[in-house]
Amino acid sequence: MLKQKSFLIPFILLLTGIPPLFATQPANPPEALFDQGNSAYQEGDFQAAEQYYHRILDSGFENGPLYFNLGNACFKQKKLGAAIYYWEKAKLLLPSDRQLRENLELANLLIVDQIEVPVDPFPILVLKRIRDLLTITQESRIFLSLFLAANILFFLYIVLKNSRHAFRALVGFFITGALTVLLAGSLTWKIYNRDFRQEGIVLEQRVDVLSGPGEENITVFTIHEGIKVRIHTSTEGWYQISLPNGWNGWLPQSSAGIL
Repeated sequence: MLKQKSFLIPFILLLTGIPPLFATQPANPPEALFDQGNSAYQEGDFQAAEQYYHRILDSGFENGPLYFNLGNACFKQKKLGAAIYYWEKAKLLLPSDRQLRENLELANLLIVDQIEVPVDPFPILVLKRIRDLLTITQESRIFLSLFLAANILFFLYIVLKNSRHAFRALVGFFITGALTVLLAGSLTWKIYNRDFRQEGIVLEQRVDVLSGPGEENITVFTIHEGIKVRIHTSTEGWYQISLPNGWNGWLPQSSAGIL
């Protein structure tokens, strides 16, 4: 069963901070559109709900609950590709949300293209799960806190010299230092993936992947909505993509949503 999410704090404050006292308020503020979309969803008018949520995105606002609910509205209309796309967008902002993860697991079972890839060893799976619990912003804040704590503890070790407290400060320095290094590695990997490893979700029900960027090229294979692809480059309305099994080719940019 799909459930809708509500904003934990006012939508505008979450995204832009406290507005000026005399700022002109829009005719349809995002939080009002969000409430209207939720009401339409509860009434079973999923198309109207989707339209309300899209109006919020078109106004330049976004957050995890919005993408989550938009994915729900698309899923209810059997738009599998769009549902997975918006849920994946929500996952970038709500990486530890259990309900979101369950929705994605369910939707991925419905994808036509079930590509077999090698399963990571259990320790690697655990490390990936831990890595995905936090967003880049959250990890950055924790990293800075640990880095500051490590420096303070090392300073205390030098000041306290050979006392028992100095030894405790040294132990604390090594622990926080190790955690800082681990977090730095995770943060570096996430930033690299964000900036240099672009992925997308196929939105159309069926897409022919061609040997080159243009309709005159031959079809090398066909993929279906919801599958995640890696985007390597783009040119003149086409994306060069690859699948986890190594297959690659070109598809129209209009057929995939970039994460």
